[in-house]
Amino acid sequence: MLGSALNSFTDGSHRSFHFTQEGFFGEHTYAGGADKASHFVSYYVISKELANLYGRLGYSDREAIWLGLGVATAAGLMTEIGDGTTKFGFSYEDFMMDVAGAGSAALVAHFRADDLVGFRGGPLLPVSGSATCCQVKGVGRDYSNEIYTADLKLGGLARRLGVPIGPLKYLMLSVTYGSKGYPTGLPELRERQIGIEIGLNVQEILNDLGVSRGPWWGYALHLVFDNVRIPFTAVGMRYDLNHGRWRGPDNGNGFSSR
Repeated sequence: MLGSALNSFTDGSHRSFHFTQEGFFGEHTYAGGADKASHFVSYYVISKELANLYGRLGYSDREAIWLGLGVATAAGLMTEIGDGTTKFGFSYEDFMMDVAGAGSAALVAHFRADDLVGFRGGPLLPVSGSATCCQVKGVGRDYSNEIYTADLKLGGLARRLGVPIGPLKYLMLSVTYGSKGYPTGLPELRERQIGIEIGLNVQEILNDLGVSRGPWWGYALHLVFDNVRIPFTAVGMRYDLNHGRWRGPDNGNGFSSR
């Protein structure tokens, strides 16, 4: 809660509290929807990891899930209240994505499906978005070098179906989303990319190596590799919604300004 308050209330000069309408994933939204994907994934991870921590503190599974969901949702609300006092404004769309992400984590935990589905975000390397920076005025940061994924983990699917798939269990299929050139790139070069890719399931690899969340170092490894899409661990194709064309195969950082 304190971190959310510090992050939002100190982000720029202050003005009277106000609301804003940002839209969701439209072409003419300020970040092309990548900010909404970021809100969803961020609060999915916050809710999920808070529940894990509450479980380690001795709460029951049910209590830990509800506490993770509640605190994550409250933190998202605090962020928007803070944004309401800055140039950004209180965005109900952001808060809806926060709640959706936190709620999704609670559902995944409730059904013990973390080995089957999940959501991640991560950086894209090499950095390719700087070429579009600062050509027009815009509010907010550039998401060109980030990607967000919804994952189907083949190992968890195979276990539920009772089908042996050998080393394929270390792979996952993902739907990805990212935007390029928003908010300060030239409008005609901006892209909203939705894609499909195949990548390594590092969580499954760690589990089979005997690395659990028990020791602090194992917990730290899972905290990173379960939630972050590591660069160059996946490859796929992306469809640019703005221009109606495919890109790839790539790792997610290709677009027209390069």
